[in-house]
Amino acid sequence: MVSSINSAQLASTQIFLRVLKEEKQASGSSSNDDYYASALNNLMRDYGQGDDAESETYDTSLLRAIGAAGGADDSTEEEAPISDDIQTASFMKGLKAKLVEMKSSGDGALKAKEMLEALEAGTLTVTDAVNGRKIKAWDVADDKADRTAEQTSRSDWSSFLKTQLSRDKSGGYELTKAGAHIDKASGESASLVTVDGTYVYVTWPATTADSAA
Repeated sequence: MVSSINSAQLASTQIFLRVLKEEKQASGSSSNDDYYASALNNLMRDYGQGDDAESETYDTSLLRAIGAAGGADDSTEEEAPISDDIQTASFMKGLKAKLVEMKSSGDGALKAKEMLEALEAGTLTVTDAVNGRKIKAWDVADDKADRTAEQTSRSDWSSFLKTQLSRDKSGGYELTKAGAHIDKASGESASLVTVDGTYVYVTWPATTADSAA
C-alpha cells in the first residue's frame, strides 16, 4: 500500500529524475557524469527502481493511479475533489492540507513547517508553470473567495526546474538546512509540491539561518 505522502514524494522525485537524465544525456562533457549517475541511482533505489528503470510519462495521471492503488477510503462521506486551478479556494484548501500532512511525516517535515508559517504570514508563492500562473497562497479559513493569479510564461516542468533552481559549485542543486531547494532568481526557499495530482512550485522567504549560511 502506498501512502499519499509517498505518492507525492515519488511523483516529485520522478520529475527530478527526468531533469537529471536529460542533463546527463545532453552534456557533451563528463565533468558532471559521476554526480548525475550517483544521484539517479540513489533516487531510483529510494523508490525500489532498478538502474535500468525508464519512464517517459510524467503527468497527473501517474499520481492518481498510485493513489488509487493505496486502497479505498472506508469512510461513507465523499469529499469534493480538489480543483487543479491554483486561483481557487478549493486548491488552497488542498495545499494547506498537504502541507499539514507533510509536517507530520519525517521526510520534508521541516520545510513543510516553513511553508505553513509562510502561508500564515502571506508570503508563500505558488507557481503553476504549465499553465503560466503565479499567486500568493492564502488560508481559506480566513477568506474562502477565489483570487486571480498573475500570468507568467508557460513551461514544461523539466525546463522550468532547470532554469529556476540554484546549483552549487559541483553542479548539484543547492539545499537549505530544512531540505528545501533554492530559487535562483529570488534566493528564496523552494519546493515542488503535489496537491491531489497537481504539480506546483512553491517559494517562501529563506529563514535567518539559511540567509546567514
